[in-house]
Amino acid sequence: MKVMKTMILTVLSVLSVMFLACGSGENADTPEAATKKFVEAFYKADFDELYKITVKSNRPIIQQIQKYMNGQQEKLHQMRKNEIEFKEVKCEMQNDTVAECKCHFLYNQEDRNGSYNLRKEDGVWRVDLTINY
Repeated sequence: MKVMKTMILTVLSVLSVMFLACGSGENADTPEAATKKFVEAFYKADFDELYKITVKSNRPIIQQIQKYMNGQQEKLHQMRKNEIEFKEVKCEMQNDTVAECKCHFLYNQEDRNGSYNLRKEDGVWRVDLTINY
């Protein structure tokens, strides 16, 4: 019985490590991954994630959106149910720290496209809502 319990725990540990290592199969430090995180957080009104995935100078913009949305609890509740399915994300590097990403996704089964500017800040790719080329 003890051998069986040890074996099960070992298998579960190995599976846990595999799932954590694989994640979504995409490196979280890529402009593509950051774009996906931003789109999902934006359309689901996940303000905690939006703060993490936008450049620091954009945080007052996110705060204003959050203040506006805090008075609309029903709308927030509905937004958190939104479904996002990514079809394609392509990023063009402008230099080592700036990228422009085009994103094709389904938003509640409706076809959408977006263009996002990203900047590498503190070693992490983040969306910059104010960048101009």
